Amino acid sequence: APPRSPMGGTISSLAFPAPELPKSFYEGELLRRHDLIYLTTSAGERIPCVHKKAGSANAAKPITLLYSHGNAEDIGLHLPFVDGLARATGCDVLSYEYVGYSLSKLEGGEASEAGCLRSVDAAWRYCVEELKLPPAQIVIFGRSIGTGPSVDLASRAVVEGTAHSPLAARGVLLQSPISSGARAVLGTAASVVGYPLDIFRNYMKIDKITAPVAIVHGTADEVVPCSNGRALHAKLQQPFEPLWMEGRGHNDVRASQSPLTAVQKPEVPLAGSAADAGAGGVRVRSAVRGDAAGDGAGAGAGA
Repeated sequence: APPRSPMGGTISSLAFPAPELPKSFYEGELLRRHDLIYLTTSAGERIPCVHKKAGSANAAKPITLLYSHGNAEDIGLHLPFVDGLARATGCDVLSYEYVGYSLSKLEGGEASEAGCLRSVDAAWRYCVEELKLPPAQIVIFGRSIGTGPSVDLASRAVVEGTAHSPLAARGVLLQSPISSGARAVLGTAASVVGYPLDIFRNYMKIDKITAPVAIVHGTADEVVPCSNGRALHAKLQQPFEPLWMEGRGHNDVRASQSPLTAVQKPEVPLAGSAADAGAGGVRVRSAVRGDAAGDGAGAGAGA
């Protein structure tokens, strides 16, 4: 076999650092949840998924956030965020796992770009075929590396196994998005030189999304520089007003200014821990419905 490119190895190792955790860790909480389900990808791989219901008493069905998580985490590590996101937004949250992460990793799954795309497709099929959700009731939400599968899904007219197109989704929320794996890690020039090795080329797909798109990015992000988010925003067909969080990095994006203040909660981290929960949903409702910030809705979240 040909020697592996150093650049390709760097991008892959940074993109898919799946946590190394024993099964006992997942037995402590994830495997005890009543809302844990399993999805099957088009390649027959089994992936865990948590479908957190908002528990709203409203007669109208809530929006469902289809959440793609960041790189150095898995579904078992961000359960507090998922629960808090549902509370803060009043939205249902479907958080799926990538092939090669958490329980899938323990079953021998290997993380890859293709595996992530098979995983998000399985989650979309579950939403529209099993749950019978119309696309206009779904917000595609990705954080950091999770914006790769989110953008890929939202930019496609067709998903295998369903007639429901992601182009008809209610909206898309991208937090700390990558232009591509190479551009996030090594810059634009490196992605050109190493094009065949690059992954999640969002910069080539983002302009195909027809739904409204909201982008949240910290201006001091040293993991995925804010230039990634700005470059993607410039290519949008239907941009929602972006939120460039001054002085915030990759894991400390917080809700503090309009339209996120619509939830009327104190400043809360948008992702990373149990505290993430609080503000996560503000921009979602506000952005994807096209409402004014004052309607008490919205979304945001972290890598």
